[in-house]
Amino acid sequence: MNCCSSETTGTIEKIPVDTEDCYTVLIVGARGIRNTDWMPGTGKPDCYCEVRATGSGASSEPLFVTKVIDDSLEPMWREEASLPLRKKQGLQFKVFDKDLASSDYLGKVELEAGYFNKDGFNGEMPLEEAGTNIKAYLRFKIKPPSKQYPPPPKCEFDAEVERSSKDAEWGLTLAKEDEKHLFIAQVTEGGFQRYNSAQENDDLKVVPTDFITAVDGEKTNLLDKLKQATKVTVTITRGLGLAMILEKNEASLTAEFARQDVSEGGLVIKKLGESGLFKDYNDSQKDPDIQMKEGDRIVCINGVYGNSLELERMLNNIEGKFQV
Repeated sequence: MNCCSSETTGTIEKIPVDTEDCYTVLIVGARGIRNTDWMPGTGKPDCYCEVRATGSGASSEPLFVTKVIDDSLEPMWREEASLPLRKKQGLQFKVFDKDLASSDYLGKVELEAGYFNKDGFNGEMPLEEAGTNIKAYLRFKIKPPSKQYPPPPKCEFDAEVERSSKDAEWGLTLAKEDEKHLFIAQVTEGGFQRYNSAQENDDLKVVPTDFITAVDGEKTNLLDKLKQATKVTVTITRGLGLAMILEKNEASLTAEFARQDVSEGGLVIKKLGESGLFKDYNDSQKDPDIQMKEGDRIVCINGVYGNSLELERMLNNIEGKFQV
């Protein structure tokens, strides 16, 4: 058997595995993981990922281990390896925080045999056993022998949705504090739920944390257009969740938040402020993609979710290090 290295996601089809060969895996990164290093001076987790085969004949030893990314809740490995898999073997990805004496387990993703051997995989999947109230994800790609990586799932798409009359429900709980987009806090019974039921591809379903960025091609007065229509084409943009560790000292909360009644769509940062904890956090991050920005939403603090009023109260009362 000849295994060669190469580089690094989608609809997954389950078919029987009847060959033995090498699959190329690119471990891209993780997001939303919990912080296990809360002691003063210890910083954030130092993360690495192990990949193992599962199923009949699989060894307990990992097939591949990434390098350690120091001090990050959003580690980006971007490491590729060729992995030999026997018949009917699946893959298991486990993420750990490396400490001096041992490693803390942060969660896993498991794919059964046959779920990736025909077309591969390109996307992210939730980490199981990531911790109480922790929503963490691992992004990776799998390329079958003699094939290319499949394309990634769409982050923006159009959805054509109908309702029977102007009095009928669209089935959305919306938050509109950023004044530009409609944030989808909940999808309930109505037009959007019926639209979702008709979609075979999960990548085209409308889910909480999505944004409506246009209605029938127009990007203004979105809520009014929804109220007046019985059939619309909405542009949906996926929201991206990031976990951050902040440290609040006395009188260090100087940001301004958008307020339009009590919202289930989180606490929207209207202005970051020229000083304070958000500015301190951004100054400590070299990567602009993981810095806080105006328009971002805080949806959870230390694993506790709440509406905008509850989250602002938590921010005002919290001290020391905390995770958002």
